[in-house]
Amino acid sequence: MKKTMNNLLEVNELTKSFHSGYRWLIPQYQQALGPISFNLAQQQTLSIVGDAGSGKTTLARILVGAEVRSSGTIILDGEQLESKNHQQRCRYIRMIFQDSDTSLNPRLRIGNLLEEPLRFATNLTRKDREKEVYNKLRMVGLLPEHAHFYPHMISGGQKQRIGVARALMLDPHIIVADEALSALDMSVRSQIINLLLKLQKEMGLSYIFVSHNINIVRHISDQVMVLDQGKMVEFGDAKQIFEAPTNDYTRKLLYNLDYQS
Repeated sequence: MKKTMNNLLEVNELTKSFHSGYRWLIPQYQQALGPISFNLAQQQTLSIVGDAGSGKTTLARILVGAEVRSSGTIILDGEQLESKNHQQRCRYIRMIFQDSDTSLNPRLRIGNLLEEPLRFATNLTRKDREKEVYNKLRMVGLLPEHAHFYPHMISGGQKQRIGVARALMLDPHIIVADEALSALDMSVRSQIINLLLKLQKEMGLSYIFVSHNINIVRHISDQVMVLDQGKMVEFGDAKQIFEAPTNDYTRKLLYNLDYQS
């Protein structure tokens, strides 16, 4: 496990509730997530596991700002996230999506897709944005020429590399990967894992990795969080959890072959 003293991300008593209807004209809410508290240090990987409906994706979407939490605090690099405007937040936490086909606009060239975050969140000139696009393409193992391709012209593995490059465009501190490897075959999956580990070492990135694949979680994780019906039932050092889980639900996940498929 990587050793570091400083917490990059601190989440305290985070919850999420959804409106479930009315009773005697009074709005009713159902708590879907939390309370959840955890810390993430620089250059560490936290994996979040749990069955469908456990709250994994809801938590991921809250962290990247795609959903609003109901209560709790999120402290990023020593500062509450609310004190940062949307552009600043986008620079700190980025997301790699599960489905690279639907997350890439088929009408835009790869270069335009990658340039979008730079146009939104920086004051770079067009020439400098182009240089940054080429640089990120090289970092993920692609060629500058790929900037002129449309998504349908490249393979599934290359599309996911584009997804990684897009997440890197603003040089974030944290990348959230929501089942980012589940749609890839085994050989391509291994390549993307190795790429992510390489980028983590080179850029000092921290990862929050949402996955149902226990073998991948075991390989890449420093910490593991186990969610069950929105509740955090176990959290801690990955090696310790794999060797001696304390929760029955965790044991079920670790040894259920259906979950690892």
